Amino acid sequence: MEQRQPNEPNQPRTNSSGSPKPDAKPTPAQSQPSTEQRHGNQPRNNRQNVPYQDNRTDGNTAGNASPNRPERSFKPVPNQNQRENRQQTGRNDEQRSKNQRENRQPNNNQRPNEARQRDDARPDRERNSTNNRPSSREVMLSETSVRDLGNSNVQSTEYVGREDRLVIGISLGDYNGIGPEVILKALQYNRLQKICTPVIYGSMRILNRYRNLLNLKDWNLNGAQTIGQISHKLTNVITCWPDQNQDIQPGQVTPEAGQAALSCLRRAVEDLKNGKLDALVTAPINKYNIQSEEFKFPGHTEYLAQEFDVQDNLMFMVSETLRVGVVTGHVPLGRVRQNVTRERIAQKLHMMMQSLKQDFGIDKPKIAVLGLNPHAGEEGLLGNEEQDIIKPLLAELINKGELVFGPYPADGFFGTRAYKKFDAVLAMYHDQGLIPFKAIAFEEGVNFTAGMPAVRTSPDHGTAYDIAGKNLADETSMLQAIYTAIDVARNRKEFLELEAGALK
Repeated sequence: MEQRQPNEPNQPRTNSSGSPKPDAKPTPAQSQPSTEQRHGNQPRNNRQNVPYQDNRTDGNTAGNASPNRPERSFKPVPNQNQRENRQQTGRNDEQRSKNQRENRQPNNNQRPNEARQRDDARPDRERNSTNNRPSSREVMLSETSVRDLGNSNVQSTEYVGREDRLVIGISLGDYNGIGPEVILKALQYNRLQKICTPVIYGSMRILNRYRNLLNLKDWNLNGAQTIGQISHKLTNVITCWPDQNQDIQPGQVTPEAGQAALSCLRRAVEDLKNGKLDALVTAPINKYNIQSEEFKFPGHTEYLAQEFDVQDNLMFMVSETLRVGVVTGHVPLGRVRQNVTRERIAQKLHMMMQSLKQDFGIDKPKIAVLGLNPHAGEEGLLGNEEQDIIKPLLAELINKGELVFGPYPADGFFGTRAYKKFDAVLAMYHDQGLIPFKAIAFEEGVNFTAGMPAVRTSPDHGTAYDIAGKNLADETSMLQAIYTAIDVARNRKEFLELEAGALK
């Protein structure tokens, strides 16, 4: 092999053809110390006589390492005494671990295996929705959270054109409750202008007082006398009663606040009936101080049913995770049983199915029905309504192809979160459905009136006089009520258009 002399310059070596040849790399044997170097250059026969085993498979001896591979190390082999000591130590460790397992106290907080398996096997509620358009809340949250949309530096990527922007009416409710506060917080900075045109039916003077009280002054409200004067760029306020000398008294029940709430509701319903509003969101009222010769109803729902000449409707509590309707609604508990009839349950189920299809875009809704009695009657031991009324009705509907199931005991049904398997739940009476609903989805819950020709929603809370005017009210439910009103109005419009097209 050609070698370079020590005094020669670093010229590239060439092969026989004259082309440059790369420098040779040191072999692994050259890059590692020899056996003698590792053992201090001692003669082999003078080293300590340590038993070893050769792990190599090429047959090379310890002193004759292959020039093309690194020399492998040797693993000392323990003698017989060392092996026995290690085996005894292993047996002792194993016995010690066994004793610890036997003496360990059971963990009472650990859930049984069957309970964990039941939770793992429980699927989330499946929705057979054919509506692929994002909801109004998803449009608002496409880039940022709802609370950040008030920042002037935030720009959303999705805006609804003016021709497609829905006009949403919002009645003020009792102005001494939290209604004005949650409305202002929900609409501050005109953040909902991207998807709708809000119109508050109330009083500019009352709202300005709350804006000052809550320090919500950095945005403008547009005053209008009629719905024809509203601006699609601002939040609008239509003053609904002439007496502007009234002052707010947060937390107080006054007849003036009740009559003002009725004036707002009457004016908003008039525009809703005339087609000038696409949906109505009602803030909480006091069912006592609003009573008068014109209003003798237990709530908004019954008043709207009369105004739209509807014989029956469904109180439908909805949220992102749960929907609950009730058979008897605002009926005293002593009269619940006489109102739980086969015809009434069938009518409520029909309205619920129709609403899930046209208002929520679910083609084949799956509904759970609760029993009336404790433990769903225990096969007649605790009541016969399930055996005589509910089960025969459900069997008849199942034979017609409807996905209705039950009757289920209410406590176990909600306790095991079985509601996640269904699109909606039909309860027999008010508290049976609304107590678990508000326990599960209070902040985001919405009261929706199904079975009406117009769309109406409201927050699922009341006037909350105890926190009125203290800047403590959470506007989430009001925001959800507005989102739901927009989505239901759009879904219903699309459903009716598709239905009309199918009939042609």
